[in-house]
Amino acid sequence: MTGEIGHHSERRSAVSKGNQPRFHVLAQADRSRVLLLPLKGERPLFEGYLRLKDTPKGPRPFKFLVKKDSEKYLPPDDAVRMLRRARGIFVAPGDRMMEERFIELLGAYQLKYRRISVCNHCLGNRRITLLDKRAIRYKGGEICENCALDELRREADFRGLGRAARAHLARLLRRSGNLDDILALLSLERVDPELTRFDVMPATDRGRTMDIEAVDLPAPFKEILRSRLKRLMPVQALSVEAGLLEGKGQLVVSATATGKSLIGELAGVKNLMEDKGKLLFLVPLVALANQKFNQLSSYSCLGLSTTLRVGVSRIKLGGGKRMRRDLNADIIVGTYEGIDQVLRTKGALGKVGTVVIDEVHMLEDDERGHRLAGLIARMKLAAPMAQFIFLSATVGNPASLAQRLGVDLVEYAVRPIPIERHLIFTSGAEKRGLLRELVRRAGTLTSTTGYKGQTIVFTNSRKNCFALAESMPGASAYHAGLQYNERKRVEDLFAKGSIETVVTTAALAAGVDFPASQVIFESLAMGIEWLSVHEFNQMLGRAGRPGYQDRGLVYILAEPGRAYGGTGESEDEVALRLLKGQMEDVAPRYDEDQQLEEVLANAVAARSREDLERLHSLTPGLDDLDDSLKRLRNAGLIRGIEPTILGRAAAAHFLSPPQVEVIVQEIARKAPPLEVAVALEHFEAIFVKAAARISTALRMPISERALHGSYLDLISSGEFRSLDRKIQQHCLNFAQDFLRCSCKESPYCGCIEKKISLRILEMRMEGGTPSGIIGEFSDRYGLYAYQGDLINYLDQMVRYLEATAAVARAMGQEDAAREAARIKEKVEGE
Repeated sequence: MTGEIGHHSERRSAVSKGNQPRFHVLAQADRSRVLLLPLKGERPLFEGYLRLKDTPKGPRPFKFLVKKDSEKYLPPDDAVRMLRRARGIFVAPGDRMMEERFIELLGAYQLKYRRISVCNHCLGNRRITLLDKRAIRYKGGEICENCALDELRREADFRGLGRAARAHLARLLRRSGNLDDILALLSLERVDPELTRFDVMPATDRGRTMDIEAVDLPAPFKEILRSRLKRLMPVQALSVEAGLLEGKGQLVVSATATGKSLIGELAGVKNLMEDKGKLLFLVPLVALANQKFNQLSSYSCLGLSTTLRVGVSRIKLGGGKRMRRDLNADIIVGTYEGIDQVLRTKGALGKVGTVVIDEVHMLEDDERGHRLAGLIARMKLAAPMAQFIFLSATVGNPASLAQRLGVDLVEYAVRPIPIERHLIFTSGAEKRGLLRELVRRAGTLTSTTGYKGQTIVFTNSRKNCFALAESMPGASAYHAGLQYNERKRVEDLFAKGSIETVVTTAALAAGVDFPASQVIFESLAMGIEWLSVHEFNQMLGRAGRPGYQDRGLVYILAEPGRAYGGTGESEDEVALRLLKGQMEDVAPRYDEDQQLEEVLANAVAARSREDLERLHSLTPGLDDLDDSLKRLRNAGLIRGIEPTILGRAAAAHFLSPPQVEVIVQEIARKAPPLEVAVALEHFEAIFVKAAARISTALRMPISERALHGSYLDLISSGEFRSLDRKIQQHCLNFAQDFLRCSCKESPYCGCIEKKISLRILEMRMEGGTPSGIIGEFSDRYGLYAYQGDLINYLDQMVRYLEATAAVARAMGQEDAAREAARIKEKVEGE
């Protein structure tokens, strides 16, 4: 048969000639007719439509319509001739009744046929694609993989999914073989764990445990441990086998919830009971220190005293207990800075036998890593005979980090229980509903040890914490803006199982130990920056705890198109990068000011040039010592290698050289102490209560942050006058009190931030409580702040005023020092 359809007479002769090229015919029935496609290759030569009629002898051809470039009816018998000439007749699934009639017709003409499956999508475009085991189920039938991918691509375009997310969905489609399920997952009509599951981090072989009776510990200590455990967990056993109880320094690297903390206790308490010296247990956060203090206080039954050395708030609010700062205790639990402050002021820690530094991967932290690096070096100089135990979550370069720290590596790369990681692409209102459903599911589960499922939800802002917590029954918000007693209440209720869900910010990921069965990432950002692979794994590691749950569940709710930090990546792409990512190396590099701060603190701790050089070599992330010393000399902070009085004041108060320069300049120009403190730091965590209403009314985005350009522009331009009267008055009050300045760059000159900060401090000096100050800002300006943030700022101002007094004394400005001390007491409160 040729590829052209001509006149009827030509067509008949073409069909009858024996030398015409052979072809196949594909037949598919619909309700009224049978599609006949003569095929040479994948494309049909033309389309034929055969209608049947019922006769006493059975179904027979009635009408035969042929379409090529035009449509024409051919004699019905031409359809039979074409079928006879075909090398093969293939019947694809179609309308069952019409198909049976066509099969009967074929039988009547003694024509053989074979049933095959083809892609209906391709067939609709007149392409023929045979279906094989890779066929995809869709709308009650099957289509080829390419057509299924085309359909999926269209849905991905509609939802704004990035390239990585599309590739993930394509893999998911091939794995499931069901396009309906994938589309239902994208629309959240059906959330099937079998489809959402990205992978499972297996528990694998947990390794060898160790009977507590076989561990060489003092009998009274062992007796206490027996009430807590019968066998050491694998990482603990590995540490003991590697010489923990023989005094070997160790870097212990393992995932969250594998039992690292007890390793420090084993060495520390044993060394204490053998008169080798006290135990220092150092952590990055006050919340962690409080938790660890409560745990280690249980050793009082051994006659061991425990104290807490942290930078607790200096703001007196009444009713609170004053912190014990006794350095003579047997066990000192502290934050990095809490202990470093002792070393920076040449304080005496006494005989130290064991130093445990938890979360040592914090060396990479942009803001505090340099201080941890310096603390480690200064502790090694202050306690040269002590056993150092460094605890870390999984990092990319454990061996080189252990070498840098001068200790042996103990690495345990196994989780004690499995974690299922799930990925769902979602956004907007549907995300809230999905969150509630996932939390509800977790709450219905009970582990084999009798613990109900509980959930931690990570989000990227405090506002989201409250909004999400309010949208879920039995949920509480938890973030650094809350006061300590509020956070402690949530911790206790969650530990008792009285709260099913905690919604927290990523910033607290390294904080309190919440034993949850499920972790949900509502956002993959920390503030406006994407999480690192290390931060992500640290957070998901909170899902599933040994002794509590049988497995951990992690759900990532990635929002297509959501972007932060100017990286160009959308959240769906970030999700896949984090899920597949390798742990980053801990290889700290600090900026010039951070390095100078640590060299100055080292100079205070050093007793000689040799000590200073040793401290420099022990502090990761430092460059040339002589260059740093030269810069510190030029700043008047050292003379030779000895810190000046000004240098000692700076080191004691954790001041960088630029901060010292600001204080010196402000004191020299006779600036009041409050202005000196405010010059170092403004209060910026202040928000617009009516931001959403203003945005809706003006049809333009207005930031919730009061010091953001969009809100300042609104007030400066006078556009607020079209808003309701109450908001207008708030804006007018704000402009009257804070916007009046003659700077050319106004309102971006810094005067607004300075005036707001000064007003807060003045209200505090007049006896205002944090809640009262926030209430005043709410009533007069329509602004709000979190009490925890305000207390932290007031506390920082107290420390800066204290530093100002110390710098003033170093400058010989006794009057300025006394005034700064007086103001400090006022801000502290009664």
